[in-house]
Amino acid sequence: MNMQRNLFLKFVLLAAILQFVISCTASAPQEETANNSPLIVAYTQWWGDYTLLVAKEKGFFEKYGIEVEPVYYDVFARTFSDLAAGQIDGAMIAVGDTLSVDHSAKMKVVGVSDDGGADAIIGGPGINSIEDLKGKKVGVLLGSQYELMVTLMLQSANINMDDITLTGIDPENASNALRMNQVQAVYTWEPFLSEAVSNGSNILYPKEKTRLFPDMIVFNALIVKDRPEDVRAFLKAWFEAVDYRLLNPEETQAIAAKYLNVDINDIPVDDNLKILSLDENKSMFNPKGENSVFTTLRLTSDYLISIGALAQQINPLELLDPSYLP
Repeated sequence: MNMQRNLFLKFVLLAAILQFVISCTASAPQEETANNSPLIVAYTQWWGDYTLLVAKEKGFFEKYGIEVEPVYYDVFARTFSDLAAGQIDGAMIAVGDTLSVDHSAKMKVVGVSDDGGADAIIGGPGINSIEDLKGKKVGVLLGSQYELMVTLMLQSANINMDDITLTGIDPENASNALRMNQVQAVYTWEPFLSEAVSNGSNILYPKEKTRLFPDMIVFNALIVKDRPEDVRAFLKAWFEAVDYRLLNPEETQAIAAKYLNVDINDIPVDDNLKILSLDENKSMFNPKGENSVFTTLRLTSDYLISIGALAQQINPLELLDPSYLP
């Protein structure tokens, strides 16, 4: 009886060990697949974002051993909720947008894509000056850093915010909003700015180029924590693509047209936008450097707090992380 009992116990033990081995063997490929899954990164119809497409098309990501899947968003603001929810891993968005997303899920800024370009507020028919906006509607992404430009515009003409009505309008929809008289002025950026001007709108503010909203390379903090080497590889490929595209703007147009499935003439070269190199990134991540992203973060954070869009200051050392730069 004892011998039978011992044999039974040995059988149970061997079965348990076998089950454990099978379980581990089955789970190993899944873990490997997860680690080798592509980084999903959003891009929009923006001259600065096309660095992502150049890196993909020219094989720079593959060169550094990483797979990246670019995902197109026709409306920039829709990336925010997907980034916070983890449906995409990264995006190129401005500091204020990053702060808003970080409120829902922690983010990491690991680089700076471009200087943000020459954004502007444009007027519709009959709006020829800032003073003409009294009692009118001005379109902007509500609760965003872009309201700052509206504030600066009104201050320049000694007009109070109470003298206008802010209305939520996506920058991509600027021309339609003006044409349908949803608003009488609207904040927008390229290429929609040039499109609106060509349709008869005029630039109200600023008259000179400003660089209020540089675009950051942002990843979900969990991705950065779990895949630090992939983030480093991404940035190596990114800055190689920056160097390449600065020498080959026409090829960059062609690559963007291919991914967006449009004619190359529908991809205008934005000479006003400065695509930032690796050396410029290192300078901007110096807290005491010129155009420091630490300064930009503080100013933007202060403004968002002032309009109630942000509850409190965010520790810049938790959000900004230049350690992944090549």
